[in-house]
Amino acid sequence: MRDSETLGRAEPATTVSPGGGADPDLVRRALRHHAKGVAVVTAGVGRPPVGFCATSVTSLSLAPPLMSFTVGLRSASWPVVEGASHVMVHLLAAGQESVARAFGGAGRAKFGPDTRWRRGAHGLPVLDGVLARLALAPVDRLLVSDHALVIGRVTRAWHAADGRPLVHHDGGYVRLSDALALTAGEE
Repeated sequence: MRDSETLGRAEPATTVSPGGGADPDLVRRALRHHAKGVAVVTAGVGRPPVGFCATSVTSLSLAPPLMSFTVGLRSASWPVVEGASHVMVHLLAAGQESVARAFGGAGRAKFGPDTRWRRGAHGLPVLDGVLARLALAPVDRLLVSDHALVIGRVTRAWHAADGRPLVHHDGGYVRLSDALALTAGEE
């Protein structure tokens, strides 16, 4: 049985791009089905701050505490992240769609008058109202195609007592339902 038959509807066939992998547009459409937490990564000690929205943040290890994220090599943030001794990862709370949108695109005023932020640990730009913040000391930066994969050791962590995450799914922001949150909490 083909994968499309198990979904109960006809799906476009997988195509191969000239580079030998699956067609990037098809991959992008498939990944819209993957729900992800939304984070903002900030950097810039002793210089104007930079930041970008990331759904690629993940925990790699707890002993030692390591996390990773990706950043586009053409983004204005990459030159600062490339040389940074520390960066700050902010896990956004439900209701912070405007923060995600501000940090989600090029050319936007990320640290403008509508952004609530201050300098925090290691002199890093810290956003207010988030669910959690983690300061990372990059231990490796791997160039992968048009992005860099940054692996960092968590040097400091803070989290709110409660709250729900901002979740990105199918090209938009969604909220966890109360039923889903209760079911997950019962396990």
